[in-house]
Amino acid sequence: MLSRPRISVIIVAYDMPREVPRTVQSFLAPYQQEMAPGDIEILVMENGSSRPVPEAVRAGWPANVRYFNIENAPGSPAHALNLGVAKARGKWVCPVIDGARIATPGILRKAMLAARLSDCPVIATMGYHLGHIVQQEAVKQGYDAATEDALLDSIGWPDDGHRLFEIGCLGLSARKGWLAPIAESNAIIVSKAFYKAIGGYDERFDIPGGGIVNHDFFRRAVEHPDALYVLLVGEGTFHQHHGGVTTAKGVEKPTAPDGRTTWDIYADQYRQIRQMDYAVPQRAPLLFGDLGPSAVADVQTFAGGEGPE
Repeated sequence: MLSRPRISVIIVAYDMPREVPRTVQSFLAPYQQEMAPGDIEILVMENGSSRPVPEAVRAGWPANVRYFNIENAPGSPAHALNLGVAKARGKWVCPVIDGARIATPGILRKAMLAARLSDCPVIATMGYHLGHIVQQEAVKQGYDAATEDALLDSIGWPDDGHRLFEIGCLGLSARKGWLAPIAESNAIIVSKAFYKAIGGYDERFDIPGGGIVNHDFFRRAVEHPDALYVLLVGEGTFHQHHGGVTTAKGVEKPTAPDGRTTWDIYADQYRQIRQMDYAVPQRAPLLFGDLGPSAVADVQTFAGGEGPE
């Protein structure tokens, strides 16, 4: 019987046989610095994939990685995250709604240090893309999996995971940088008790891919009156190319027969569920962490918008 982990990382996978193994590796010790193997458990939630993670790959994962194939999975990842948290054994949980994200090596160590600052910490991380421009634009210029593999090889990943900053750029939901409000976090750490208390991910967000269910969870978490909102500095998650719902194309072009954009559709569902318009949380976080040389250039304010990813 494995000892109880300190933190459980719940990774949602959907047709990501290439990307999820890297994501899993990036959340395990020893890649995660100053964390013992027993401190971490990972739950991979295969959410109705037609191309699951190969069995041969799964067989190589250590015992603290658990894999669940969800049959008849809904199109939204909300159910998979809630199911994963229900199965999690750690006091702390880290829902990763997009299984194609490589983490930097200090996220879990810094999160566990930041957790000591409050009885109710909400610890967020910034979202980046691999590649020097956001993938919505990069794919128009031929960016693909082979290009990305070469980028990762160029920094010798996974030897020094903080070098991801050298080959990445801020995603659209965080493009103004650490010193401005962000719209979501793709690796947020909260206590399992807090996750349950705020209702987890709202499964009424049933658009394929979840729409802005991640934005909704983030907003409810950081705006909770009991929460200490902490944003980790010098860490982040880096999105791998996989033809995702919002990263393979923009969300600002008309796609519906009535002329609505993808973002309009997402925002309309948010309005129906929450009875108010979506807005990026304006609550200022406590910045926590340290900057390595690869991350220093990201401490600046970027012009940009509020869209997903």
